[in-house]
Amino acid sequence: MRASGLGSIEFSGNNYHVRLQYKPAAAQIMPPPGEAIMTDANPVPVGATAALRAPMPGTVLLHHPSNGLPFTSPGAEVQKNAMLALLKVGLLYLPLRSPVDGTVESLAVEQGDSVEYGSEIILLRNAEMAA
Repeated sequence: MRASGLGSIEFSGNNYHVRLQYKPAAAQIMPPPGEAIMTDANPVPVGATAALRAPMPGTVLLHHPSNGLPFTSPGAEVQKNAMLALLKVGLLYLPLRSPVDGTVESLAVEQGDSVEYGSEIILLRNAEMAA
């Protein structure tokens, strides 16, 4: 909640009412030092590596839920927008796609690990910078 800059969340129904509230500081989500900021004008990180990060809390699936085959592995070459993993959030499966053309350098999580917002999942070596 703090990382997203929200100050309150409210849920209510017929027999319940829940309100979570706090006074947020100036919310600013910045990447770790040394990592490029991705914008619409510059969708490809400038640095030699790009991290695929969790867009929200959930459970990471590195293997297909039906057939058990892995989506990717370290050393695999991937194209931009290739599906590298799934993030399970409740009943939803969200695809996690490669932000760049490149090579999978490492997997920061294992199958079934729970992650928080912004957690690193996969580290990629940018193909343009490696050339």
